Amino acid sequence: SITHNGTVMAHGIMQCGTTSDVFLRKNLEWLAKSTNWAKFSATASLGVIHKGHIKESRSILSTYLPSGGARGSPYSEGGALYAMGLIHANHYDLETKQYLLEQLHNAQSTEVLQHGACL
Repeated sequence: SITHNGTVMAHGIMQCGTTSDVFLRKNLEWLAKSTNWAKFSATASLGVIHKGHIKESRSILSTYLPSGGARGSPYSEGGALYAMGLIHANHYDLETKQYLLEQLHNAQSTEVLQHGACL
């Protein structure tokens, strides 16, 4: 719903750069109600919350990032790729750039993943 998505977005903005994602972690059941692009946005909000904490980015997003094995929701995975970009904004990192380009290449048929990797 609009209020659900608005709450997640407001939380991300209020906690920008603080690494305080306690609200999201304590309300995982409520957060799981999001679908499609709202799920993308909810996962991407982790990037806003953890902005600038580039050393921890992979571990923070590990449960959401695409993996070679079983696939999760493409919306969560795409949102995680976008979140990684948000965390690394204004901090060039060759390894992260290569990872995002690799994910973009691997997402040939999944538009949502392409979207997340490009943002």
